[in-house]
Amino acid sequence: MKRDLSQDLQQIQTHLGNGRFTAGITLCREVLTYAPSDPNALYLLGLGAAQLGDATTTREAFYAAWQITPERVDLLVNFGNFLRETGEPLKALPLLEKASVLSPQMPGVWKALALTQFKLSRFEAALVSAEKLVGLAPQDATGWELAAGAAQQLRDFDNAAALVARGLTHLPQSASLNYAMGQLHREQGSFEEASAAYLRAQALGFSSADLYRNNAEALLETGKALDAVAFARRGLEHYSTDIALQQVVTRLHVETNSPGDPVGDLMAAAREHRTNAALWEAAVGFLKHLDRHEEANRLVGEALLSGCPKTSGLMSLEAIALADQGFLEQMTRSYERLLRDYPTDAGIKFDFAVQLLKTADPSRAGRLLADVLKVNPLDQLALAFRCAALRAAGDERLSSLIDYEQMIFEVEVSAPNGYGSSAAYFQEVATTLEALHHTHSHPIDQSVRGGTQTNGFLFRIADPLVKSLEQQIRVAVGEVLSTFPRDPGHPFWGRHVAGAGASDVLFSGAWSVRLRTQGHHTNHVHPKGWISSALYISVPDEVAKGTDEAGFIQFGAPEEKLGLNLAPVRTIRPVVGSLVLFPSYLWHGTIPFTSDQSRISVAFDIIPHR
Repeated sequence: MKRDLSQDLQQIQTHLGNGRFTAGITLCREVLTYAPSDPNALYLLGLGAAQLGDATTTREAFYAAWQITPERVDLLVNFGNFLRETGEPLKALPLLEKASVLSPQMPGVWKALALTQFKLSRFEAALVSAEKLVGLAPQDATGWELAAGAAQQLRDFDNAAALVARGLTHLPQSASLNYAMGQLHREQGSFEEASAAYLRAQALGFSSADLYRNNAEALLETGKALDAVAFARRGLEHYSTDIALQQVVTRLHVETNSPGDPVGDLMAAAREHRTNAALWEAAVGFLKHLDRHEEANRLVGEALLSGCPKTSGLMSLEAIALADQGFLEQMTRSYERLLRDYPTDAGIKFDFAVQLLKTADPSRAGRLLADVLKVNPLDQLALAFRCAALRAAGDERLSSLIDYEQMIFEVEVSAPNGYGSSAAYFQEVATTLEALHHTHSHPIDQSVRGGTQTNGFLFRIADPLVKSLEQQIRVAVGEVLSTFPRDPGHPFWGRHVAGAGASDVLFSGAWSVRLRTQGHHTNHVHPKGWISSALYISVPDEVAKGTDEAGFIQFGAPEEKLGLNLAPVRTIRPVVGSLVLFPSYLWHGTIPFTSDQSRISVAFDIIPHR
């Protein structure tokens, strides 16, 4: 009996439309036995397979259909979306660009194209496509979000905010657009407006761990520290396994001196979700930051006995616990076994190297760190610890990585026009920065001791003095960059982009630190930077005029827990208006001081311009 192709195709569409994907796929395959080149059957097979997560069949069916009907728009869109979502956005792009030419009035074409361009970081093109989408479908919130997101990535925050505001005129009850407005307000330093937008989004049904985290951060910036803690903690009722939210709750608990155990919520979540290794590892990490090492080691044992998978991270923590208890041979054997089981795991090699430095085996530590750097030559932590290993071993190769005279720069940040003196300018800046320190204790996971640190990216603050400070810093940094030698293979010099100046400076972070008497920074490095810094805003008289090095910044001494007892190589006295720049992988810290006055600085990390 001869099959009716059109009837079979109609039946396939009915199956797929009613969610009977397996039945639809089965009928597709039957059709292809008697009509092997029918593009409709191939296309429908791809659609059905995609719904069942069968990527291989989806790819093969879409590709075969495309070869036969290369200008079929719905196929181009669905095939493009599939390629983008399976990690091949570059292959998706020409398909979707072609669809936009063939059907410029179809909103779905522009949505797919904008999403793909966004994923490829082609933000200017994504903005154009998203604007086409909102013109055709102003009731689709996704278009406004994509357009605003692209504008935000292009650092055009005013346009991004205007796009979201226009979207809200069409969709005032859109929870996602209200949330997007909160994000933009927060990015621009308008924290009260950000919190109001987040709460509107929540009232409209938007809920995510990020909403609780971001609104807590916004509340903190408005000076409502206790409200911030309470809001973030409410989020844990719904998202207790979200690591970022748990970290915010723990950090805010410590910085606000809230009562109770700051790691209590995190440990409770780990015990409730026993197979979630990330929760156990995060809890152990915070206990170590709080110097509760015995408790941390017990928690590692509890995790491994709880039924949690024995991840490489937990097994490494178990080996470190052995070292902490003095079982050094057992620790070494554990790491030797981990190296065999996970030969390409850079984290295992790094952790083992740190323990070897503690046990006075810098040569082997250095070899392991060299292996880590083969995978990522710009890993700032691995570079820092390798420098420590080379110095401890008396290895002359250290000089190829660090030059304490040539790689540490002191440059004056001048006052902008309109100020009678640099001192007057920095006194005003100090007053402004003081008001941004909303917490009462140092961050749990940072180097500050006996002081506080501002929250988030400092230069998003809308205050004119903060904006002027950013601009003056850019000018000073640009002057230093202009002196960099050309050395392409060097992990510090080699990252400089020739011709980059003040306008090209990219900050990966910026914050202010306020130290009080006996305040200091423990010796540390900056894993997310290339060039790090210290700009002195206010310096106590005892530091500025003292006869010793109290309050000085010091370079070269590794973190104390390594026990290497290596003295600083260079120290620098803080001077108001002086900016010190240095490689992010260079060990540095602050010597404690005694004074009734605050020592206020601004620090930032720079990454290379691209």
